[in-house]
Order: sequence, then structure tokens, then C-alpha cells
Amino acid sequence: NISDALDRPPPLLRPSLAAMKPLLCLSLLCGGAPALGAQLRAARQAPEEPDGISPDAQRALQRVAAVEDLRTSTVLCRVGASGGFGSVTVRLHSDNSRSVAFNGDVSGYETKVRCHGEPDPQCTNATISRDAGSVEECPACPCEEADGGLSGPYSREVAAEIVSRCSQDASASPRVLLLGLGCGELATHVARRCEGLQVDAVELDGRLPALARQYFGLPDRVQVTVSDALLVVLAAQQDVERDQLLADGKKYDVIFVDCFSDGGETPDHCRSPPFLQALHAIVRGGGKVIQHLWHTDPQHPQVAGQFEGTLGLYRKEFSCHDCKVETRAVGLGSVDSLVLVSMPAAASQA
Repeated sequence: NISDALDRPPPLLRPSLAAMKPLLCLSLLCGGAPALGAQLRAARQAPEEPDGISPDAQRALQRVAAVEDLRTSTVLCRVGASGGFGSVTVRLHSDNSRSVAFNGDVSGYETKVRCHGEPDPQCTNATISRDAGSVEECPACPCEEADGGLSGPYSREVAAEIVSRCSQDASASPRVLLLGLGCGELATHVARRCEGLQVDAVELDGRLPALARQYFGLPDRVQVTVSDALLVVLAAQQDVERDQLLADGKKYDVIFVDCFSDGGETPDHCRSPPFLQALHAIVRGGGKVIQHLWHTDPQHPQVAGQFEGTLGLYRKEFSCHDCKVETRAVGLGSVDSLVLVSMPAAASQA
């Protein structure tokens, strides 16, 4: 049973993934996974990148690594579907990192955070049920302190932009709005590295902030609102427009949008004119608005058109003098792109 094998606690000793990659690839090429083996064979015949490996081979190796990572992990808690949201599975890995995946996905993870030290013995207690109807029923597995690492290229780019604002002025207290928290990988990273940073986060699925506090070491000073992103930014826009005298103190230096529904699809209201108008109203002069989008998705062909349409809306809304809108693909062979809006240092509402 594949599910049982994935859930089994990992052995105490095993060779590193780096050492196993050649054997894993050889196994795949010899028939262990014919489809992926064929991809690897074709990839090796494709033109190589400067680092000696083609994008197709890189993606294939990443999938091998993801499968091996899951094989050697164990389930901490599996929360069943409820309230219109699918199931959520939190897994524990051998280095005391924790990952989260949705709807039984065994091909990768949405968030991964490494906690310091060795896992507490209760984390791998085989007598405890790992299936739960709510987060409150999940067994304990404390994360004393997360190391604040980041697993994705786009997260690293966003984090660099946020942290740079702290380093520019040690006495400043930049304000950051994260629309889409997940289990707090990015929020934890920037909060650990920027003492004076104010981090406000919005998450639609109320189970995720609770899991982030319980398993992923999300700091208490990250303020989380469980709500829809559009409703939150519209309320913030009204608040700014209601009190112009104090408006700048209510705006944000960086706004990061990371809203997805199915696969690479972004919900309509998170790429609509009212949404972008609200972002424009609540970003400070000299600030940045960044949205994470997929520019393609083989399972959802409409994503490519949605990406171009969203980029067009950004260029229309942020056509102000000295405003700059650009896109950046992140990661070798990745589907991820960032739309980046840089506001002029003068009034951002021009």
C-alpha cells in the first residue's frame, strides 16, 4: 500500500539524497518508473544549460527528489476536508523540517519549514492517531524555533525585497502585507530577519494559521486575519481614504499577493480591477506590489491567457508617472512568475 509506505516512520539511518540520486535515476531508467525514465533519457539528449544539465533533466531530478523526500517522511497530522476546503496533510522529515500538502498530493509540498534540533519523541509516537477532524485534534509536535529558510526561488526573491527595506534604515519599521499565508514559510523568514518589521497576513483557510503556529514556528508577532484577500484590501482602502492625514501610516511598503485556487489558477477576484485599485491605494510611495502567478499550467490551459490578462490589468492600473511594471520568471524551467510594481518615491496615488 503506497499510502501506508509513505506514512511509515523513516529509518534512523539512510544514505543522503545526494548520494542516492544516481541510483534513483538508474532505477527509473531501468523501468522502475517508465514514464519518468523516458523523460530523463530525452532530457539527456536535449541541449544542456551552462551548468551541464538541461531544464527537462532538472525538473525530472526535482520530481525524483520530491518522491524520495516524501518516502522518508511520516505524517504528523492529516486534517480531513471541511468547510469547502480539501484535506491538509502535515509531514515530518528526517531533519525536523515539516511540510504541508493538500488533498493527498504526494508529488510535492506547498510549504516546508525546518525547526531547530531533533524532533521531540512525541512527534513520532506510533500509538497516536494522525487523522483529525480539525486542527485542535492534531497531536503535538513542537517547533521551538524555525530556521527561517525558504524552499522556493520566488519566495527568496520576495524575501530579499522585504528584508532589504529593513537593512536600508535600522530605525525604520517597514509594513508588509502578505495576501496568502499558507503555513507561514515566508512570514517566518522575514519576521526572523527583520526585528522592526510589521507583518500582516491574510489567509482564507483558517486551518493553515493554526497549523503554522502549532507545527511551523510562526512567530506570534505575525498578525493573521482569516478572510478573503479582496475583502481585506477593500476595507484597508476605505480606511486609508477615510483619514488622509494618517493615511501613510496605514499603507504598506511591500504587498505580496500569493492567491491560488486550483493548480496554477488565481481566483478572479484576486486579479480584478477593484483588487488592483485597492492595492494601488494602500501601497506607500517608494513601495512595491508583487504578485506570484503561474504563466502556464499544462493541466489548466486557461492559465496562460489569465496571466497575460492580469499583466495587462497591472499595466493599466499602474500607468502612473514613474510607476514601473515588470515580470520575472523565477526558477529553471519553472511555471512561476512574479509581477513586480515599483512605485515612485513621491505620492503613489498620482
